Amino acid sequence: MLQSMFCFVASPINTFAQAQETINNQVILEMVKNGFSEAIVIAKINSSRASFDTSSSTLRELKKNGVSDAIILAMVQKASGTEVSTRSQATNTNAASVSIPDGTEIKIVTIEEISGQKVVEGDPLTFKVSEDLIINGRTVIAKGAIVKGTVSSAKKKGFMGKGGDLSVRIESTETVDGQKLKLRAAKSGKGGDNVGSTVALTVLFGPLGLLRKGKEAKIKEGTVLTAFTDETKSVMAN
Repeated sequence: MLQSMFCFVASPINTFAQAQETINNQVILEMVKNGFSEAIVIAKINSSRASFDTSSSTLRELKKNGVSDAIILAMVQKASGTEVSTRSQATNTNAASVSIPDGTEIKIVTIEEISGQKVVEGDPLTFKVSEDLIINGRTVIAKGAIVKGTVSSAKKKGFMGKGGDLSVRIESTETVDGQKLKLRAAKSGKGGDNVGSTVALTVLFGPLGLLRKGKEAKIKEGTVLTAFTDETKSVMAN
């Protein structure tokens, strides 16, 4: 008696293609409209490649279409290269999207003395935010946040009474939701990047703490400086 022999061949699953899937705003909207839980949507965001539009106007549209603050926060942080766990997202139910306008004033403070005799052009500098930046009743940049900068010009005091020269470039800080925020030293960004982001000796002289001890250009520790945001940024803040 002849018996028929059957061979079952499993269809291969293209796991590589799944791993490489890229999701966007439309995918998130469809998941929310189809009733997927917040935890599932956030897990999908964290496990996929993403191409999100996180401009202020788009975030407002997402909010109008029922996308929760926690999901929007996950999208914003994914776009900035930072993943947040579903657990931490779920506890951040009071967060709301707040826009930091370009040109917003931020107070920062030097945490060490900066001397034209000791630094050279290109040296990295670290400052701190001296007070919370609050917009619409929510803190978007916390006091103590690190501010990064560099020495843009440093000349030692010279002969024939020639004084030293010192200027520093203020570059960036971090928002409360972990995003990098570009900064500049002038209210207006016009005139080129170097002009807008540099605090020069002439700006710091006198009331802001620049000392000319023996014609040496020096910014003392604890000097409060004024910086300005160099871009518009949407932040999820409590």
